[in-house]
Amino acid sequence: MSFIFISYSRQDQAYVSLLAQALETHSLPVWLDDRIDYGTTWPRVIQDQLEQCQVFVVVMTPRSEESHWVQCELSLALELKKPIYPILLEGRRWLAVAALQTADATNGKLPPARFFNTLRTHFPASVDIAQTLQLQDVATDTSVGWAPPTSQSVVPQAAPEDDLSSEKGIDYRNLRDLLRDGKWREADEETHNTMIKAVGKKPGNYFTSDELRNFPYIDLLTIDHLWVKYSNGQFGFSVQKQIWQECGSPASNGTAWDKFCVEVGWQDAKAGRYFRYEELKANPLHSPAGEFPILSVSLVFVGNELVSLLSHPDL
Repeated sequence: MSFIFISYSRQDQAYVSLLAQALETHSLPVWLDDRIDYGTTWPRVIQDQLEQCQVFVVVMTPRSEESHWVQCELSLALELKKPIYPILLEGRRWLAVAALQTADATNGKLPPARFFNTLRTHFPASVDIAQTLQLQDVATDTSVGWAPPTSQSVVPQAAPEDDLSSEKGIDYRNLRDLLRDGKWREADEETHNTMIKAVGKKPGNYFTSDELRNFPYIDLLTIDHLWVKYSNGQFGFSVQKQIWQECGSPASNGTAWDKFCVEVGWQDAKAGRYFRYEELKANPLHSPAGEFPILSVSLVFVGNELVSLLSHPDL
């Protein structure tokens, strides 16, 4: 099933309703539990919907942190290895999702546009808003209470094809396959090789700053989309750019650059040194947001190239 399961505390209903409306505006299908009373089959309904969902969104507040249901839902989502997108509305980040990039919704604001764009990678390019799932679509059986959706109330969606467009005729199928299989280091090397080809050079050559600042937009979008999608929003140049901007868009030296490198997991803050490439976690479940991709196997020398790319006007 292709829909977003939102886990939240009933005490945060007002914000969740606003969030659901925003998701629907972006043509993203949502399943909400706001129109059902607790009944004898409630746990079964929740479990069925969670097993069928495409994406799991959890709204973090002190109320949801204390909610038995929310914690059970999160545990099951982790067990099922669902793509998880935490939203911090109030309070602290939770240890269970500490390794995942969190959308900032403090003070009741909606997540940034990039959050909705990232969620869209899990769904077909065009989703009929009318297919948005509300709990009133759950079939009723008067003998046992609520039942999970039937084939009449939910239309299964085919998995979307990846857009592998290229202005330069680059074949991105190998990069897609490596990312899909979770081969992050191999995908990192393939990213460098395809980008070198896109600027008209051979693997093993170096980029110039101008080549990266003016890198073909369609190819940059394709590469970033693949990284973001298959890492569940944890890796990608756009992820790095957001962190870089939050650090003040620093040049590739100085304390602000060091802060950026610590944030993305390239520097050991305590030891005051760069990690070796082979020391990186290379795992979206455990890596800091933005750890990959990297334009150089030596983190000491990645700065100038990455800053040039992150300065790309269309990234």
